Amino acid sequence: MIYLDNAATSFPKPFNVGRKVIEILSEGTGTPGRGSHNTAAKALNGVQAVRKGFIDFFNLLEDFRIIFTYSATDALNMALKGFLNKGDHVVITSTEHNSVSRPLKAMARDGIISLDIAPCDRYGYVIIDEFKKLVTEKTKLAVVCHSSNVTGALQPVETLGQIVREKGGYLLLDAAQTAGIVPIDMRNMPVDMLAAAGHKSLYGLQGTGILVLGERIFKLRPFREGGTGFDSSSEYQPVNWPEAFEAGTHNVPGIISMGEGLKFINETGIKNIAERELYHIERLWEYLSHFDNITLYGPKPDMARTAVLSFNVSGWDAEDVGAVLNQNYDIQTRSGLQCSPLTHQFLGTFPQGTVRLSPGYFTTDKDIDTFCNAIRRIAQVDVPVYE
Repeated sequence: MIYLDNAATSFPKPFNVGRKVIEILSEGTGTPGRGSHNTAAKALNGVQAVRKGFIDFFNLLEDFRIIFTYSATDALNMALKGFLNKGDHVVITSTEHNSVSRPLKAMARDGIISLDIAPCDRYGYVIIDEFKKLVTEKTKLAVVCHSSNVTGALQPVETLGQIVREKGGYLLLDAAQTAGIVPIDMRNMPVDMLAAAGHKSLYGLQGTGILVLGERIFKLRPFREGGTGFDSSSEYQPVNWPEAFEAGTHNVPGIISMGEGLKFINETGIKNIAERELYHIERLWEYLSHFDNITLYGPKPDMARTAVLSFNVSGWDAEDVGAVLNQNYDIQTRSGLQCSPLTHQFLGTFPQGTVRLSPGYFTTDKDIDTFCNAIRRIAQVDVPVYE
């Protein structure tokens, strides 16, 4: 099997990740904050160690600003619904994932907020002048997808964040596609909140994520309420961070897996990981660009981007290309709208979508060669195009 769907979930995981998870499951784990016995204490210490690891990773001072969630979607909902109030104005970009656009459009529909969407150019980059027009003194929050999960376009966060701060607003960064492959310095970048998935470029298990609260954030309503193991006699959710936001039993194996993922990233180097992935994108772009009946979307390899590449074959439905790659060649890709219809609307690929390739650090040259041979066969099939 050749896996080219790392933008959805990274695979394979580094060896130390799987080894540590097996160790935890074999030896047993208690519930952090629930009980004074040794196993519970061990679980709590392990979770806290990972929290501190993320503090160093994102360059923050206070570990209570790292909130463990169950996904990037969970983290985004926690930020949006815990931070925004009735009457607030929000600006997003046309590259946002449904994890951002759906909750915000629902809040706008219900009359809680007003919402504007900044357009992007043909590569997938936010048009700065249009973004600047939409951000005003009334804007409470701007949400930016750091890198598109459809085109790979890497947004100029420094510029966008500065525009928002100049108007007195806050920036929430959707780093689902970038945390682990793009350096993010929360103290020196104009980013106030960050949401990330643990199972993508952080190499953790599925069902994990983080919300990072920057130094300008002091108020956030809990998104979930319930047991925390902290101040259990109170009838109400505790106000202490991070306990206020981490109701329910922690995904201890998942959190520890993210910590092991951080070890791999730190030892290997973010730059080395990113360069390896982009090397594969360069090869794929170079090969696919020679076909007259293949359309490539997004930035060219020498532009600011991550390792995501979308394409279509003339006469073929994207889902059919994905199915043939899967069934005939055992090559795993992602076809369709990739949960980002806004992106496909400006690309002109809605509602069909595209075929998405997302190689990872562990993808090999042989994997790319095999894909290229497979797509050559598909592209050479004479499929009539009906206008």
